[in-house]
Amino acid sequence: MIPDRTRLPLSQLRASLSSPSLRRCALVGSVFGLGCMHLVLAIASIQHKSATYDEVAHVTAGYTYWKQNDYRLHPENGNIPQRWMTLPLIALSPDLEFPGLRTEAWRRSNLWQLGDEFFHNSGNRVEDILLPARTAVALMSVALCMLVFIWSRSLFGNFGGLISLVLCVFSPTVMAHGRLATSDLFTTFFFAASAWSVWALLHRVSIWQLLAGTLAVSGLFLCKTSAVLILPMAAVMALISLVPRQSISLYMPKGRRYELTSQWSRRGCVLVITLFIGVAAYSSVWAAYGFRYAASLEGDHEYHQFQDIDTVAQHSGRVGRTVKWLADRRVLPEAYLYGVAFVAAHEERPAFLNGQYETRGWSHFFPYCLAVKTPLAVLGLLALGTIALPVRWVRRRVKRDEESSRERLAYHLTPIAIPLLILWTVFLGTQLNIGHRHILPTYPFMFILAGAAANWCRKESRVLAAATGLLLMWLVSDSLASYPHYLSYFNQLVPREKAYQHLVDSSLDWGQDLPSLKTWLDQHATDAEPVFLGYFGTASPAYYGIDAQPLPLMGMGGDQLELTPGVYCVSATCLQAVYGFASGRWNQQYEARYQELRTLFETGEDDPTDTELRLQFDALKARRLATYLRHRDPDANVGFSILIYRLTTDDLHLALAGPPAELDKLSWAMRRLLQAEQENR
Repeated sequence: MIPDRTRLPLSQLRASLSSPSLRRCALVGSVFGLGCMHLVLAIASIQHKSATYDEVAHVTAGYTYWKQNDYRLHPENGNIPQRWMTLPLIALSPDLEFPGLRTEAWRRSNLWQLGDEFFHNSGNRVEDILLPARTAVALMSVALCMLVFIWSRSLFGNFGGLISLVLCVFSPTVMAHGRLATSDLFTTFFFAASAWSVWALLHRVSIWQLLAGTLAVSGLFLCKTSAVLILPMAAVMALISLVPRQSISLYMPKGRRYELTSQWSRRGCVLVITLFIGVAAYSSVWAAYGFRYAASLEGDHEYHQFQDIDTVAQHSGRVGRTVKWLADRRVLPEAYLYGVAFVAAHEERPAFLNGQYETRGWSHFFPYCLAVKTPLAVLGLLALGTIALPVRWVRRRVKRDEESSRERLAYHLTPIAIPLLILWTVFLGTQLNIGHRHILPTYPFMFILAGAAANWCRKESRVLAAATGLLLMWLVSDSLASYPHYLSYFNQLVPREKAYQHLVDSSLDWGQDLPSLKTWLDQHATDAEPVFLGYFGTASPAYYGIDAQPLPLMGMGGDQLELTPGVYCVSATCLQAVYGFASGRWNQQYEARYQELRTLFETGEDDPTDTELRLQFDALKARRLATYLRHRDPDANVGFSILIYRLTTDDLHLALAGPPAELDKLSWAMRRLLQAEQENR
């Protein structure tokens, strides 16, 4: 009988399955598959979402950077994100129509009017603009996932890298902003890349590493003004790296290698690297703005809201004075400097948290966002990873009698710990509390730290290994269950149907759910029912086929507001009255003015030509209605961001003529004004 040579012994089969090449293929396949899954989920989940509030601004501005070589629009949000997201539009959609450049809106840099024209009134399909731009950002989101994996793998091995990768791929926060045409994801990527690149250059210098560090830092400074935080991060990391007596490996062309061991040589190397990256980043800013100072080739343009640098400098304090000094000497491009001052001038903005209103923010705003907007599974894995770090360190010290400072795990965690420390110090002190997205740059560092949980995947810690696996499965199931509403994700600490009572704006409602609202109206509203809409966003309800009378909840209305029984659709941000006329809690001043105008119009003593009073009365009427609705459960909740109410005649009478649902002695804005006056005294 001829032996069957195709049948291998069990021991040989196990050996072949555990071969390094097969494990490497499995690792590459897993990483590639997870990256593809992230991309598919991002693009698929955003297909039926309307433009969020800031997307119209980013895309419109980026399109003019390419087409007009003009930088007057949206200078406060860098340049690289807008260029990247609109590059597919230039390459694939060259026939897009843009509003005329001889209009007053263009001269005055009215971004919002130009954006509305570009998206909705120029004959373009919104999908042809949004989908390519969002896909470009989704590709950058995949790059962020790969960065997290590679960094974590270098610290905690293959399994640690995979843990961090799964956290990044299925993170609702990354998924929410990694598919939107905004600059938040870019800032996150470049912060992580800059921190790692700078740390690597403090130990090993090669042409490729120097190029990577230069690109990372340059890209960061072209994303947002918060890029300046990389300077203290780099300074602290440099000081830490220079303390221990270790060498810096210098790799030259043709394989030559030098070890810099003396303090003076190491300091000199760090200084040269700093100067090189600094000059390169400075040059990249000029390159992004066409190597010219003026934002526009036309001399008669004005910036939106503040007209010019002199005006914005008067509203931005110490930062404005610095910007004015730099502008007088043309140290940086005009648009870049204007953007820095513009951000400083808007640091105090209305904010909402758990029924409270502020303009100067809360120190606990971002910790609260982290607690309720981060999956509990991620927080659990982060805790396991943090606990595993000292355990891993002790185990390694037991195995080795002597361990150099360079090999110590705590030392290698410096480029993670320092950025987290500096970023959170800033977040706890900032007055700008308008969205959870602002702490997005901290998430990659947390994902990497969570990779240390791989230390528990051993035979001697089976319980914790099982806990790690269960937490990963919980995260994946939680993320998939949230599809496609990632922007409105809240963990189990806050019921999603009640999330509008806790956070609004870009933490929940950014104008993304008009298509879902259209679907709901088609299925549940009758043709005989009038529809009223209070919408927070820059997309066009009419474009999506929504025929509704607008509620003036974001400002003064136009046509006379007549409220009748029907279907009332109100965005969460409008419901909470964060912005617009008569914002904040309903108070005695609002109530007195409302009753005064109500008496005036109901008795017919008003002047029909005085439209200002009528607009003010309509706005107060809509605000009083929203105040009533805040104390009533909605009949439906579309995408967790648009609340639906069916109101009868009795409901409207109670809302408009009954006792105020809430009444405060002073508005939150008035309290802040009085407090500021007392401080000045």
